[in-house]
Amino acid sequence: MTTVISDRDKVTFGEVAGHYHSNKILFGIKYLKNWVLERLASCVPVPSWRAKLHKMRGVNLGENVYVGYDVIFDRLHPEMITVGDYAEIGDRCILSAHTRGSLTTRQAYPRSMAPIKIGRGVSVNPGCIITQGVEIGENSIIGIGSVVSRDISPNSLALGYPARVVKKLDGVGDLQT
Repeated sequence: MTTVISDRDKVTFGEVAGHYHSNKILFGIKYLKNWVLERLASCVPVPSWRAKLHKMRGVNLGENVYVGYDVIFDRLHPEMITVGDYAEIGDRCILSAHTRGSLTTRQAYPRSMAPIKIGRGVSVNPGCIITQGVEIGENSIIGIGSVVSRDISPNSLALGYPARVVKKLDGVGDLQT
């Protein structure tokens, strides 16, 4: 007979609940609530509603932030992600504030977490991945499908895998409505 919850899930769930000094049942309820909010946010048609639902999960979103369809803000640690005013996160981006190894590699590659900070006016184009501990400076643009694994300076165009600054942007930062 198979069990309903795998050993991997038990270990992972225990680690994360322990990190938050939370009872496993209370953490499970919080996780389920955040999962439902994320699923709703992925498909609602109005961008401001998507942003509101992600805020309800704990993601720190500034004013007038655009969040595209199917964006995944870290499912376990949404509060570790901050997005500045007027930033745009394109469809199908992934922002992960944690990493971990498998059950067999946990000793060599233990769970780690670090905040992600996206500055004011940043444009993260569709399909990008932003990894833990990254800060993207204000008014920068991240090219489609890029993987950002290190800090990006303000007023920069960065792209690729891993993302690298390919151009400094002049005359940015003025809000034009």
